[in-house]
Amino acid sequence: MSRKRVLIVDDDVDLLQTLSKVLTRRGYEVIAAKDGVAALKSIKEAISDVPFMAVVSDVKMPRMDGTELLRHGKSAAPSTEFILLTGYGTIETAVTAMKAGAYDYLTKPPNPDELLITLDHIAENQQLRNLNVALQQELSTAAKGAGLIGRHPAMQEVYEMIARVSESDINVLIYGETGTGKELVAKAIHRGSNRAKYPFIVVNCAALPLELLETELFGNERGAFTDARERRYGKFEVAHHGTLFLDEVGTMSPALQQRLLRAAETKSFERVGGTDTVEVDVRILSATNADLMELVRNQTFREDLYYRLNTVAIQLPPMRDRRSDIPLLARHFLEKHKNKVSRKVTGIHADALAALQEYAFPGNARELEHMIQRALVLGRSEKIEVADLPAELRGGSTQIQEQSFTGLLAEQLGQYESKAIRDALSASGGNQSRTARALGINRTTLIAKMKKYDLKES
Repeated sequence: MSRKRVLIVDDDVDLLQTLSKVLTRRGYEVIAAKDGVAALKSIKEAISDVPFMAVVSDVKMPRMDGTELLRHGKSAAPSTEFILLTGYGTIETAVTAMKAGAYDYLTKPPNPDELLITLDHIAENQQLRNLNVALQQELSTAAKGAGLIGRHPAMQEVYEMIARVSESDINVLIYGETGTGKELVAKAIHRGSNRAKYPFIVVNCAALPLELLETELFGNERGAFTDARERRYGKFEVAHHGTLFLDEVGTMSPALQQRLLRAAETKSFERVGGTDTVEVDVRILSATNADLMELVRNQTFREDLYYRLNTVAIQLPPMRDRRSDIPLLARHFLEKHKNKVSRKVTGIHADALAALQEYAFPGNARELEHMIQRALVLGRSEKIEVADLPAELRGGSTQIQEQSFTGLLAEQLGQYESKAIRDALSASGGNQSRTARALGINRTTLIAKMKKYDLKES
């Protein structure tokens, strides 16, 4: 955590001592200087150590006045904010100084509470800037790692495993709860491998009926079944020289497990309804949210296939085990989706971040992303607030606050949701599928809401 260092500059020794005591009690690290020259020296010296968060300076001082200190100080330490203290006769000078870069000005003698509020705002803004810098650094790493975000030690272990297995051609089994990012890990492995320039093909084994999954994987010949009017290439062939990612592999039928085992062992197969052997060069990555070894013990998953797919295992941690990553992920999702709403959104309020970190997230990162999308649609201010989050995250609110918010939501939710849908429809040229994706809902829900608010395609 960054140190909250404040430099106070005034030739009034009594005022220096008073303000120093007030700020120190609030947790600020205070340095005092009696004139602008000494203050500028302290500012420059602090750059190589811990720069000052803020400088609180009188305007009228001997040797160097506050406006000159502001000019030189901002040049030396651009991130340091300046608060100018001014007598009633020099307010015009202070306003001019604000145009030159001062954060605020207060009349002398300053009200301690007012000064503390101003400094607390600066501290919060600095924390947000630091988090944004961390986010940008994380995003540059994520660009190489297919969108993975996180600095928790458990995620660092995942990154290390990705780097190791990417260099080889072994099969990898990725474990993790729903929404933890198993496909992102598979994509990162592919992008780091020598197969990166070839296809990365995803098959969700749980999303297809068992009778269709076989043709999805292995293709079919013309006439193999009713409506098979032409040859169809399966995902194994499409992924030739590349990577085939089998998500929720534990849901496969025993018969299909047998076919997959043979294809993995021999790198060959026959299309459904065909007799010609097709040879492929494919790396297989698999994922599951189930305990495959338990399925093996229950004889619902082949033991030989388990060991064929599980040469190396990667375990993804759930969100509840890496809560320190939640602010970083929340800001990532904010940056990803904020341009999909009409109002300007600049960040997430500290109280909202704290509420997010207290939540267990059974749906993991996917649930967090949907929560941020919801807050963007329902929120009204430039920052996402606690009131924009689902009720289960606002458990700390009093009953009166909850009732007040519920009443406000009942009164105004319709107009905000209606406007968000209208804006999204307009931006997509009336395309319902694109509108639904932008709002993070499915097309059926969108159509129902359009009917509810009597919205037409435009």
